[in-house]
Amino acid sequence: MKTSIVRTLITLSVSAAIGPLSLLAQGPIQFTAPFDFTVGNKNFASGEYRVAAVAPQVLAIRSRDGRSSQVVIAQASQAKGKQSNAVVTFNRYGDRYFLSRLSDTNHGWELPKSRVEKELIAKRASPAPVTVASSDPE
Repeated sequence: MKTSIVRTLITLSVSAAIGPLSLLAQGPIQFTAPFDFTVGNKNFASGEYRVAAVAPQVLAIRSRDGRSSQVVIAQASQAKGKQSNAVVTFNRYGDRYFLSRLSDTNHGWELPKSRVEKELIAKRASPAPVTVASSDPE
């Protein structure tokens, strides 16, 4: 009986320790934004980007040329459906785009709304979701 309990505790401990690492083991999400967009209080120019999980709820967003980057805390959410590629979703208000959601085949992340996006919503602007499929990691 004691051996069974010890084995169960060891299994649960190893799972708890290794579980978050599976999130980090996922390859980065790469995408091309055909428009300028905002994450938090930072504006990003159109171009190629890479998003990687640096911790279970922390994402690092970096332009391919390395000129723009930001680390953001995101809320974990379910991946939507069984997609073969990662999906990046932006909320569009007029000509302004805000990074809203990212998901890969196994995980999903929702980004908090920035102050500017909240102000646009308060002015009764309705977001128009825009989805960008990721490119294959190189």
